This record gives sequence, C-alpha cells and structure tokens, in this order.
Amino acid sequence: MLLSDAPPVRTQRLQAALRMVGPEGVVTGREAMWLHGLPLPPMGAIHLLVPDRGPQRTDGSVTVERTHRPPDPLWRKGFATAPLARATVDACRRTPTFGEVRILVLEAVHRGGVSLDAVHDELARGSTRGTTLLRQVLGDIDRGIRLAGGRIARELVERAGLPPPQWGARLSTPDDVHLGLVDAWWDDIAMAWDADIHRPWAPRTEHTVSTRAARLTAHGVVSVHTTPGRIRDDTAAVVDELRGAYRLASARPRPEVVAS
Repeated sequence: MLLSDAPPVRTQRLQAALRMVGPEGVVTGREAMWLHGLPLPPMGAIHLLVPDRGPQRTDGSVTVERTHRPPDPLWRKGFATAPLARATVDACRRTPTFGEVRILVLEAVHRGGVSLDAVHDELARGSTRGTTLLRQVLGDIDRGIRLAGGRIARELVERAGLPPPQWGARLSTPDDVHLGLVDAWWDDIAMAWDADIHRPWAPRTEHTVSTRAARLTAHGVVSVHTTPGRIRDDTAAVVDELRGAYRLASARPRPEVVAS
C-alpha cells in the first residue's frame, strides 16, 4: 500500500506484482534484465514466471506465465530473478520489432556478459512462441560474426605466407569414414586448421578438441586448433603455429585422406 500520491518506483511495482503470485514467482523479461544491471527503461507489463500449478494473469501491468520449466532464480536487488539468458529470451518474445530485439540481445551480451551460446541454448530449450524475431536477430548476428571470423582467418593465412587453403572441408578416409569438418584445409600436405569460424560464440570444449585432434592425428593429418579469442588477441603466436604446422606437414608423406 502506497502512502503518497507519487507514482510507485520500479522496485515497488515489482514487490506488488510478486505479492500477487506468492513465493514461487520469479521476475523475468525486461525487468529481470534491469535487475541484472542493464540500463533498460520499464516498458509494458512486468513479466513473472510461476510453476505450472501457479496462478496465471495477464493485464496491462502484470503478466504471470505458467511454465513447466521454471528457472533456478538468482537474487538480484532482493528479488528472485531469472538468469540473464532466460530473461533475455523472455523479453525478446514480447518485443515487437527487429531493432528492439537486437538491442536487447546486444545489451545482454556486451553489458551483461551473457554468451550467445547461452541465448541459443535457452532458445532451443524453451517455447517457440514469439521467437521469430529473436531467431532472425541471432541469425543476423551469427552471419556477421562468421564473416568477420573468416576475414581474420584469411588475413592470418596471408601473414603466415601460406598458400590459400580450401575453406570449409569435409574430411574422410578413402572408404568414406567421416573424420570431421575443418575450417581450412591444405590438400597437398593434408593439413587442417580449425578456428571455430562457424560458431565462434560457442568454441569447442577441451574434450571435444582433444578427441577430434586424436582422430585426425591417427589418420596422419597435421591439425591446428585456434580459439576465437586467440585469433583476436594472440595473432603473432597463431601465425607462428600455422607456419610450424605447415613445415611439419610438408616434411612427411601425405596420408590417404579425402577432402570434399
């Protein structure tokens, strides 16, 4: 209950909304992004999540959504708050324009520190309702990242003084046993380079990298793996590694590996 005629402050509105749904309510959407520290002005109804059995309500001030996948809440400014990736996806589901959705995603990534991989994962696990614009925005961002990563990779190959490789190759044995997809392939010496160009927001795990490298090595391929961060921040060392791998691959007989 407010004791003055002044409009309720943002935290008071959140407190009032949560009182309607009880202790299992979790703040999500724009308000949750704000609770995570992002400078987003209030817009539209406060979005709360409750378990499937909880109350449901939608009006101009509060949207209470039942979910079979309630998040483990984080406490932000004294409120049970959805993790930032979940809050971002929920906010985007209720945002009407491509430009506004893009702003929300970029705010979450650049200011909030959430990874694009986390947003992709949350999108894949949740409802598809209202996600068309978000999928378009992520596709647009992904294409930009891939183009930038491919351009930098080409520049590093040129700096290393190596001949142009085949970009994007599927490797297999002569009897068509699949060995893997690689970003760059020098066919005459059977050398591969992986730089996570196609998914730089979700580089391969150490286990995946080591397993993949062991499989390629077992078939005689000289393989180099570089994380997107090293391509950006440690270019001189990456150039030296490419040169060294090229010399090593050139000094041994070419194994029987097929690229397509």
